[in-house]
Amino acid sequence: MHTELNEFDSTLIRRGRSALSFADMVAFAQTVHDRPIDKLLEELPQIARLSDTKFNLATKVLRRRFCSEGGDDQIKLRVIGNDIAANSSSIWVADRIRSIFIGEDSDTEIKSAFVGAE
Repeated sequence: MHTELNEFDSTLIRRGRSALSFADMVAFAQTVHDRPIDKLLEELPQIARLSDTKFNLATKVLRRRFCSEGGDDQIKLRVIGNDIAANSSSIWVADRIRSIFIGEDSDTEIKSAFVGAE
């Protein structure tokens, strides 16, 4: 897991990596919530590399955001997410990205968006 700060990281990723206190974690979650979806999609590989706690927090916020999108948009976001996962630097990162879109309460229709896409 990569935790050192990089001057080329986005504000979101820097905030996530440096978050230690409860207030820092709240600010990180708020940044995820407020960030435009297209920027979040670009940052998925870096989000996937955050610590488990920070990744899980981001995942909860992202799932809520993605679920608020319409049905067709949700499918498009899942396809884009799968494409990003498929081009990831590692299987671990790819699996974490896919896990954002396939939650515990997801039905088979959601999961079918990834079948055969690898």
